[in-house]
Amino acid sequence: MTTDERPAVAERTRPLPHPVRTLTVHALRGFARSPLSAFFTLIFPLAFLVIVSAIVGNGPTGAGVPVAQFLVAPFAVFGVAQATFVVLATDTAGLRERGVLMRLCGTPAPAWTVLAARVSASAVVSVAAVVLLTGVGAGLYGVEVVWRKIPALLVTLALGIACFSALGLAVVALTRTVLVAQTLTQGLLIPLAFISDVFIVGAELPVWLDRLGTALPLRHFAHAMTETFDPAGGYGFRPGDLLVLAAWGVLGAVVAVRRFGWLPRGSATPATPAPAPAAPASRPAGPAPRPIGAGRRTPAALLAGQVRYALISQWRDPLSVFFAVVFPVLLLALFPAVFGAAPVHGLAPAQYLLPGLTAYAIAVAGYVTLPEAVAQARGKGVLKRLRGTPLPLRWYVAGRVGAVLVVSILSTVLLCGVAVLFLDVRLDAARLPAVALAVVLGVACFAALGLAVVALLRSATSLVAITLGTLLPLSFVSDVFPVGDAPLPGWPALIGNLFPLKHLAALLLAATSPAGPDSGIAAGHLAVVAAWTVAALLILRVRGLFRG
Repeated sequence: MTTDERPAVAERTRPLPHPVRTLTVHALRGFARSPLSAFFTLIFPLAFLVIVSAIVGNGPTGAGVPVAQFLVAPFAVFGVAQATFVVLATDTAGLRERGVLMRLCGTPAPAWTVLAARVSASAVVSVAAVVLLTGVGAGLYGVEVVWRKIPALLVTLALGIACFSALGLAVVALTRTVLVAQTLTQGLLIPLAFISDVFIVGAELPVWLDRLGTALPLRHFAHAMTETFDPAGGYGFRPGDLLVLAAWGVLGAVVAVRRFGWLPRGSATPATPAPAPAAPASRPAGPAPRPIGAGRRTPAALLAGQVRYALISQWRDPLSVFFAVVFPVLLLALFPAVFGAAPVHGLAPAQYLLPGLTAYAIAVAGYVTLPEAVAQARGKGVLKRLRGTPLPLRWYVAGRVGAVLVVSILSTVLLCGVAVLFLDVRLDAARLPAVALAVVLGVACFAALGLAVVALLRSATSLVAITLGTLLPLSFVSDVFPVGDAPLPGWPALIGNLFPLKHLAALLLAATSPAGPDSGIAAGHLAVVAAWTVAALLILRVRGLFRG
């Protein structure tokens, strides 16, 4: 063998990388490029730990350990469930919808390695979430790592990852589009976190909610993980909870194996030849038909058309509809059942929650959904192409803002209807104009803020992570999601008072509360919301929407 042949032989005999390892690395890179997935899996549980610790304090419990000792485990459980149930299902459904799974089935790598790699990547992210929360808890809040319970922690974590990964793949097997998979998993996980001792620990739930939480695996995962952080005696194993996790994991695996499809929706349908074009029918002599859209359209018709277009595109995104319309109504019905009839800041729970959740729905529609749609249009070149059409950009933007107003009105009507019909909330008809004023001003404020964020960002890649990443923590320090009845302390109260969400909620509270002013208008809060609106419009005026 000549010297020149040796490198070639060495190249041929070098072992190929294992497909699972290669695909796992690829999946982790995809996760790192998805700021929204990273936010919900890593940042949101960490922010929740910091905010809740600041609000309720970190004093010693009856066992003499800090409160954060019992907060790390449930918040880590949420991060693990997010990575294995939501992100795994959404990413896998997306790969199938784009035809990636179908093409990978034609490669030498066995088909099972694709799913094994996705599960492995979810496991790596889950471990990272647990390590991150534990490290921050130990470094900042005095959380103790119970070393004798580390084996139980590893077993519980492994079983939880396996259980929720199987359930995530089962959702992919039962759904056919990525939007349905994402909406279903995210729509299930967040409400269940409130009844499974994840977000609220030790709440006295109604019997039916308690039984529902007991039947599902999230509560058992949270209890089993919490036991591994409890410094009390024992080795941290909870056989009953682990058995429930194993049973749900087996059920999810059976469904995934039996129903999983590798082909995109509609790809299995055989193609049918297109019918031959029919001969054009003779048209009687006369003037040619007027082209669609020819002639000048009134401003009202232009605005109505753009609003209709924006609403159609939004209704095709079930996740945005869920967070802007369904989720606030669900929380309004769920919170009183979880917290009971104890007053919140002197009001019945539903009476106090109604304005806050209305403000949250408006903020989601204007500050999260609107900028995402506009940023995507800018990235696809739609906004630049509009400059070559008779339609001015202002009508496109006005249509998008009009759609936000329609969705916000719908959310407000649904929230008020549920509150009045089912939760014994009373609204004064004389103050309904004040409610309408607050809704319109809130839409103007958060739509302007959302468009200002679009104007400030060059890329839409991290847009939703920024908007949702600021809105959700602000909801906890703005009394939208109240944590207890005591006033907020220190810096959480300062941040809440600085930003407009709390002032919009207070504006709506003045219009809906029996103890509010006769006019229903809180002038001070109205001024703050108006000032934020003007500031956002100035940013938008200076930066514009075409850049990017």
